[in-house]
Amino acid sequence: MYQRGDRVEVEGFGGDRAILRVWEVRQRGLIVCTEEDYQNALSGDGLPMALGFPFDDIREQQREDQPS
Repeated sequence: MYQRGDRVEVEGFGGDRAILRVWEVRQRGLIVCTEEDYQNALSGDGLPMALGFPFDDIREQQREDQPS
């Protein structure tokens, strides 16, 4: 379903939405981070500052291998 690197639109408290990158898939949701943190982590510059979102708050998905 989801994999590391996918772009997802998440809905936060108050209805604000953001496009973030999947860092980790958990049983009840996703651990996501910003594009900048994702790229830094891939280049070996530490772990990303990541947040957890339940699956109910994920609005849209774009696979890593699809064009943006």
